[in-house]
Amino acid sequence: MTVQLVAPRARKDVVWQQADTTANYHRSRQAVPFAEAQFEIVERVLRAHEVEVLHLLDLGCGDGIATQAMIDRFPVSRAALVDFSEPMLDAARQRFVEAEVDVRIVPGDLLVNDWLAEVEQSAPFDLVISRYAIHHLPHERKRSLYAETFDLLRPGGMFINIEHVQSPNVEYQAAFDRMLIEGIHGLAEDRETIEDTERAYRNRQDADTNILAPVEDQCAWLRAIGFVDVDCSFKALELAVFGGRRLRH
Repeated sequence: MTVQLVAPRARKDVVWQQADTTANYHRSRQAVPFAEAQFEIVERVLRAHEVEVLHLLDLGCGDGIATQAMIDRFPVSRAALVDFSEPMLDAARQRFVEAEVDVRIVPGDLLVNDWLAEVEQSAPFDLVISRYAIHHLPHERKRSLYAETFDLLRPGGMFINIEHVQSPNVEYQAAFDRMLIEGIHGLAEDRETIEDTERAYRNRQDADTNILAPVEDQCAWLRAIGFVDVDCSFKALELAVFGGRRLRH
């Protein structure tokens, strides 16, 4: 399989390899709306399709929050976590240092597939999950990553993406931004005004790292690859939960 390369100067997502960026994210993550609802939807979709999650892969794992959510809900015995941010991977290692689950941390860049050979040794997976990571990739790479994901699943296994998706117009985008700004402001110190919060949100380090695609397009990509039962099972403005299943043979 060909490794795709992008000139370093064209990349903006490398800010996520910086400790200050990840620290800011850990502080503001509580402001992201519907986080628990999204995990509940994932659980309901998996149970409805009778997917028993014993072995999972977490792409763009961050500090392992999605893996932890699945461990809390299913009898997970093994998990492989992939990310290119050492500060995030360090947080994941700390999270699972005493875990009874066999957790394998795999440094790897989703923009290329330098991690794929190592992960293939642990395949197939019952579930491949990703949360707020793939939207940093160019659309062509999103599609090829989804194809790689399909090949890593066992028959009947599922891929589910908790993701930022493109809004249909600036009004919907403004509604999402305002919702998030208000959530962040709710966590701020009393002396911070809503204008201060909005200014910081607009000027945040990762503001230019998103490469969003409509959820309808991404579901179409999954169907073209061969996924079945493809659907967007949750959507709140820019936030979506979507995915599909590898057909049982």
